Amino acid sequence: MVDHPASLRTPLARVRFLGSARSGTREARLIHLTSLALIPLTLGFVWLVLDLLHMDYNGVRETLERPLPAIVLLAFILAGILHMEIGMRSIVVDYIHGPARAWALLANTCFSALLGLACVYATLRIAFT
Repeated sequence: MVDHPASLRTPLARVRFLGSARSGTREARLIHLTSLALIPLTLGFVWLVLDLLHMDYNGVRETLERPLPAIVLLAFILAGILHMEIGMRSIVVDYIHGPARAWALLANTCFSALLGLACVYATLRIAFT
């Protein structure tokens, strides 16, 4: 912030509404939680992909019709996209300033939501058709 000698704002008024250190704890906890959740989910996803490598489309459908592989795949997708969205939000907040920040945050949220919907739709379509 630039201090102008002609400014009538007090030092408290200049820093008000800029946020505090407490505002990031929710995101930090959520990113740690998704990181921990992604460890076993990644192992399950790798196991599932290695199992699906030698199958054709009908074999993949038969595998994803069972609840456990479909749940592992969907949980991996959703946890990964949530983790990505929080990380990108942190980068946007740290490095983009001014009015572009609001647009970048909106684009990040929309991209994450659309990617999640597309992945869930594709998985459910394969599993249920």
